[in-house]
Amino acid sequence: TYKELGGLQKEFGPEKGGNAQPAEYYEDQKKMDWLAGEKNVSLFLNFRAIGVTKEGDKITSVIVKHIESGKELKFEAPLFSDCTGDGTIGYLAGADYRMGREGRDEYGESIAPEKADKLTMGSSVQWYSVDNKKSSPFPEFGYGVEFNDKNCEKVMMGEWTWETGMNFDQIKDFERIRDYGMLVVYSNWSYLKNRMKENDQYKNRKLGWVAYVAGKRESRRLMGDYILKEDDITKNVSHEDASFATTWSIDLHWQDPKNSEHFPGNEFKAVTKHILIHPYAVPYRCLYSRNVDNLFMAGRNISVTHVALGTVRVMRTTGMMGEVVGMAASLCKKYDVTPRGVYRSHLEDLKTLMKEGVNKKGLPNNQRYNEGGMLKDKPVVQ
Repeated sequence: TYKELGGLQKEFGPEKGGNAQPAEYYEDQKKMDWLAGEKNVSLFLNFRAIGVTKEGDKITSVIVKHIESGKELKFEAPLFSDCTGDGTIGYLAGADYRMGREGRDEYGESIAPEKADKLTMGSSVQWYSVDNKKSSPFPEFGYGVEFNDKNCEKVMMGEWTWETGMNFDQIKDFERIRDYGMLVVYSNWSYLKNRMKENDQYKNRKLGWVAYVAGKRESRRLMGDYILKEDDITKNVSHEDASFATTWSIDLHWQDPKNSEHFPGNEFKAVTKHILIHPYAVPYRCLYSRNVDNLFMAGRNISVTHVALGTVRVMRTTGMMGEVVGMAASLCKKYDVTPRGVYRSHLEDLKTLMKEGVNKKGLPNNQRYNEGGMLKDKPVVQ
């Protein structure tokens, strides 16, 4: 519907993708340089939100702390946007949220479990090895995780499938989840290098990189005036406040059954089943809190069910959420209204902004990597 949404990513997005690749693949400096060139953006790196102040149902300030120095800052503003992934700002402000999977009966979602539970998608600790051109030793490393010829992973890199922590709390237990993800990488590699009988192909290889920041897929989801669900997407239900399009499949991860046989309750491998969708325009009402009046959200913490998160959570889609939130915020300022007020009174203005876009026009489409399959025809609802 709004073809200019997502165009902003042509200006700073990397031009090639892939999991567990060298740093230059992801062109982080290009992103930083682009951001530094934005005159109206002040960037405070390495600060973490630790508190908020409120007046009534509105946030008045967010308090942050530097993760190295401990320095604290207080940001006061009329509007805030929670793009933390974990829904941290909303949580601190008392916003309604969910975590885990809804039961099948709540929204009639065919993919949902029969009963609600606390399971989430996991976090990936990816890694890769390189050819050292000569013998490369690696220390004996076990730490309580025993690998053998039947349960080891005979691979030279760890893709997204190296995913763990589905049955733990992805916020409270996150350091434990990350540490276990690293532990199994090193333990498995140690087995391949030192104890596997036929390991000639590994003798000259060494670990080139192991992620020390785990890639998290799911934790809190902040609730908005609308909660996106499976039927909206699979039946292509139209909403008057349709905004950014989600095009990725419904891509939900769970424990790899083979890995579960060997590591029950402590799995570190995941599988998925891609359910293709037709491009779907997500309601703007999913992008602001239903009970914190001046809070937007963008990213994997928007107002969706666990099932619907399977499609909207990927990064170029979440980037479009940010564009819509920025446009809506400008209307909040222009008309002195809340995010909900934009929906109720200024939706046509928002549609105009989404149609125009905020990106430079005429740039080549350099964002053609990692594109998933899509349904060409809209679903026909009987």
